[in-house]
Parts: sequence; structure tokens; C-alpha cells
Amino acid sequence: MNYSGLFEPIEIGDIKLCNRIAMAPMNMGYSAPMGFLSRDSLAWYAARSRGGFGLIFTECVVVNSHPWRGCDSLNPALMTDQRYYRYLSSLAQMVHEIGDAKIFIQLSPGWGRQGHAAHETPWIPAGAPSAVPMRIDYRNLNTKGWIRQYKRLVPDIDEIIANISEGELKRFEDFFDLPDEKYSAVWSKMQALVMEFLPEMKNYVMGETPRALEVEEVVEMEEQMARQAQAAIRLGFDGVEIHSPHGYLIHSFLSSRSNKRMDRYGGSIENRARFLINIIEKTRAKIGPEKPLGARFSGDECMPGGIDHEESKAFAALARDAGANFINISQGCYENPAAFAPHGEDEFVQYGPGFKEATGLPVIAPGFISPQKAEDAVAGGRIDIVSMGRQAIADPFWPAKVKSGREKDLVKCIRCNHCLMSLQEANWITCKVNPTAGKEQIFPELWRTGSTLEKKTNRFLEKVRGL
Repeated sequence: MNYSGLFEPIEIGDIKLCNRIAMAPMNMGYSAPMGFLSRDSLAWYAARSRGGFGLIFTECVVVNSHPWRGCDSLNPALMTDQRYYRYLSSLAQMVHEIGDAKIFIQLSPGWGRQGHAAHETPWIPAGAPSAVPMRIDYRNLNTKGWIRQYKRLVPDIDEIIANISEGELKRFEDFFDLPDEKYSAVWSKMQALVMEFLPEMKNYVMGETPRALEVEEVVEMEEQMARQAQAAIRLGFDGVEIHSPHGYLIHSFLSSRSNKRMDRYGGSIENRARFLINIIEKTRAKIGPEKPLGARFSGDECMPGGIDHEESKAFAALARDAGANFINISQGCYENPAAFAPHGEDEFVQYGPGFKEATGLPVIAPGFISPQKAEDAVAGGRIDIVSMGRQAIADPFWPAKVKSGREKDLVKCIRCNHCLMSLQEANWITCKVNPTAGKEQIFPELWRTGSTLEKKTNRFLEKVRGL
């Protein structure tokens, strides 16, 4: 098969990517409790660089030093001050030494209403645009992967659902078709079920009421985002992506569902976008005119009254005018996990033409498994770069295999969502089809063999052998 479109170089700002295949940003949970990257983190990224990805996005790296950042439970990587710089510079250096990939750091001011009070300061609630709590709609767990995971964790869930619905529902799947009135009647029972069988998941399905941020705090975060973006470029990262999808803090400013402010950060599209646009403008001023700087958007929030695609395109156009030079697509939010991680593939491509028309910028979209669908999306001009999240967990060598004609050797993601559920179970992420995921450090052949780093090391060793 001919997949030449995937291996055409492309320029973003002042860098050239060797191909059109990116690894999507994913929080794998491998960083330490205080946000420092671990050696497991470095090996994880190194394997994907060795595997032929032209662009690697880091996991969401949080720059907020305040306890109201709201994200401790997921162990995200932090970049709040200079203590973290050596760890992050080691990551950029490792990716560059192992393969030909460029690496963009994804920066975030925090989780917002989808977060919780820090463990050390439980009396300080997470900060958000408004005091609107997050509440998941359990009916939005209606994909095969999520159903599989909940039945794994609670084997008798069908019987339990029948009991709490007084026999009206026969199995877990029936729950997803409940009309609003009947859903409301069993919602509290579902909450009790979660607390009894899966208490560690409370943070993901039921948000605490956040604190509405003061304007001064919002401005402080704008400036902190810009400062740390400038630091990231100095540390060796090739570009910066602003984390603004999925219901997190920036997204919650964008969405009228979660932003009820009456000041200059709420109301109109321009006001709700102000936090993001100020971040982009301040960052561009610090990193210069040509460095890659982009934003990731949910093409649609997939919630009633949330951001639709037309609004999302308007936000993207404002981001371009402020200095963004690429757009990354996603979908949904915590309250709709089926949209956040759909069962099929290439679903996000539907938003590509709209974003391209609205901005004229290179557009990246995730969700691919098969090379043919990836090639079709790029060759057809719907997007410019394909990216992979769960598929990059399943097979770090997807790009290299496709390029060398070894399509039959691809390890394909089965969309079981075991990886996502691992985080909710407070585990390291593991994969049902790739036993080495998260264990790359103890299998150096996955990342070191044949790399530039190994070649340099061998040349050095040749000069000391025999001494």
C-alpha cells in the first residue's frame, strides 16, 4: 500500500517535521507525586521517538503553583518553577537523541471545575471561572470499552442495576437509554454504587463546587503560562501547545455551561476567550514570532448548552489572530467520556475542514488505528497531521512499521479503554495488547537500540576499550 502522504515533511513555524504522524498528548501517570518526571516517563517518550513519530506532544504539564490547580489525583507533570527544569530538559534531549521526532510541550493552568482540592489543603477548593460543579452523566459511558471496564470491575453490575431500578432495567447497557426524568430518579443510587464499589473513582464522576477565580488570579495565570512557555523553549522543546479542550480550566472559561461570569472574562465569545487569547498573546511576545505555538480545542463539547463546532471555530480564529500557528483537535469533556474517547477511529476528523476554513492553519487530529484511514485524511486535505493516543500506547512503532511496509505487524488498539480505566483505578497505565507499555525502562531495546544516542555511545566506547 502507498502511504506516501503520511511521510511528507511539513513545516510549522520555524521547524520542519519529518512526517505527518504525531503522538497525541496523554497523561500516563508516570510522573512522581510532586510532579517530577520519572525515568519511566523518559523511556516511555523515547520509545515513541524511536518508533518513528515525527511529532511528540508531552502530557499536560501544569504550570500553576497554587493548591487550587485541582489536579493532584492524576499525578500530572508540573512546571511551576526551576526545580522542574532539569527533568523537562532531559525529556527534550532524550527525544531528540533517540529519533528524528520534534517535541512540543503541552502547558496548562490546571483542571478547573474538573479538579479537586489538593490533598494537603483540602479546605481550598479548585479554582474555576464560576462556582459550577462538574457532574458526569453516567449515560455517557455508552461505548463498548467503558461497558467492558465497568463489568470487569463490578462483575455483577447487571444484577445491581436491576435492583436499583426496581426491575425496570435488566442490564447495565439499558441504563444508557433512560430518559432524563427516570435518570434523575436513579442518579443518587448510582452515586452510592460508585462509592461502595469504586470509591477511588469519585474524583472523576462527581466534582466539588469550585471557587470562582478573582481577576487578579486569572491575569497571574496568563503571565505564568507565558513565562513557562518561554522557559520550555530554552529547555529544548521545539514548540508549545496551550491545553484548552476537554472541560479543563481554559475550556471552562470558553464554555457558557461553566462560565457564568459578569466581568470581562465572561459573556460574549470574545470575553470567554479572553483568558486563552491573553495567554497566546503573552506567550508569543516571549517566544518570538516563528516558534510553533498552538492550542487544542474540543471540536464540540458534546454536552447540552456547551461549545458547539461553530463556537469552537470562532475561538480557533481568535487564537490564530492572537499568534497561534497550528490547531489541534479533540472532542468532549469529562462529563461525556464516550466523546472524549470514542470507540471507533477518525471521528475527530469531522472537525478538520471547519478549523482549516476558519483559520488557514495546519490542523492536527487524533483517533487513528489503520494506515489507510490516516492516509485518506491527510491526502484528502481534511487535516494536515494525524495523531494517535491510545494507538500510540498499543504500538510505539506504528510509524516505522507503516513506512517499512510491515503493516501486518501493527499492534492495533482494541479500544477496550483499559488504559483510561487504569488512571481511574489509581494504577499506572497499562495496555491489554502491549505488555511493555509503561515498562519501557526495563526493555531498552525498545528505545535505545539503533538510536543516535547508542551510536554516539558506541563510538565513545571504542576509544576506551582495551585500556
